[in-house]
Amino acid sequence: MAASDELPPLTFVVPGEPDQNTGGYRYVGRLVTTLNAGGKRARVVGVAGRFPRPDEEALSAVDELLVSMADQSCVILDGLAMGGMPEVIERHADRLVLLSLVHHPLADETGLTPEQQRWFFERESRALAAVRGIIATSHYTAERLTDFGVSAGRVRVACPGVDATTSNASGAVPSQPSGSAPTELLCVAHLSPRKAQLHLIEALSGLSGLSWHCTLLGSDQRDPAYAQEVKQAVADRGLEARIAVTGEVDGPGVAQAYRNADLFVFPSLYEGYGMVVDEALAAGLPVLTSDGGALARVAGTPGVCTYPVGDIEALTNTLRGLLAKPGNLTDLREAAVGARSTIQTWRQTAEAFTAAVTALSNRDTTVFAVDWLSLREPADHRARSS
Repeated sequence: MAASDELPPLTFVVPGEPDQNTGGYRYVGRLVTTLNAGGKRARVVGVAGRFPRPDEEALSAVDELLVSMADQSCVILDGLAMGGMPEVIERHADRLVLLSLVHHPLADETGLTPEQQRWFFERESRALAAVRGIIATSHYTAERLTDFGVSAGRVRVACPGVDATTSNASGAVPSQPSGSAPTELLCVAHLSPRKAQLHLIEALSGLSGLSWHCTLLGSDQRDPAYAQEVKQAVADRGLEARIAVTGEVDGPGVAQAYRNADLFVFPSLYEGYGMVVDEALAAGLPVLTSDGGALARVAGTPGVCTYPVGDIEALTNTLRGLLAKPGNLTDLREAAVGARSTIQTWRQTAEAFTAAVTALSNRDTTVFAVDWLSLREPADHRARSS
């Protein structure tokens, strides 16, 4: 593959239905749409079964799909679809051009037991060693993969983008919120322990004397038990009139929620990137987020406040400072509007991804294991002539 305009057809493989409304699935969907719009050929295939710890149906589905692919086909395997099945990946690694798309390592998911973490770490390390290369969706994740034995030469980064129509390119400026209405807070994430909506509810329960309303927007079906905890916590604190738990809404509904909001709040415990933060900033919406995982990347970004991950007291105090002193929120909002033009677009993501596929698909690229290099380096130094 000598140049990006010679990019072969790409097949992206994801678990289950490809149109699921989470960051990882939306990344693949928007990337594929943008690649095709730019004249490339890309498709998404969903495979049946249970993931990320695959059952027999999942193992068979991925194996059968790869068997059906012509020799040297380029296949982009989502980390959720391949991290737990190294044997299947190894079986097809020589015949196909297999690349892995990693949002964050499976072993980094919150709520795992030590045994589960070890299982995912060992399986994913082996699967990553078998593919031709890895494309990470953040520099944070790319660096994290060194702990899985992945050398830097085998990794490229293609960060998520935003639609150009929501960035400063559109020229539209969000309307100024009314000073008489409650400050509208928005959190967009499926209800799960990692997204930590319970932390936000606890923080807001201590701010009942201030004027605010909060919308928790996201699926309540991915972790029904946690979703019920969230709804019960709202009821127990008597906040039904002030915290709306909407469930999942479609794209236009999410866009309208951004337009209606005054502040985006994201208490997630860990993110491999955190697409929604960029989407909020692209809409001119100021952001208050934890610094969990790759979210630390936005610390110091105009329009963004961060607090130590998991620190509910810090979340409460930061919210109080923005709600009790409207001027602080106004300043943050003006900074967010000014930062919109700096957010990467999906076209730029597609360009980075195309370059990554081109570089990683070349079998002539020489790569070495990190452990091997660390053992060899002292001998190399001793052998050098003064």
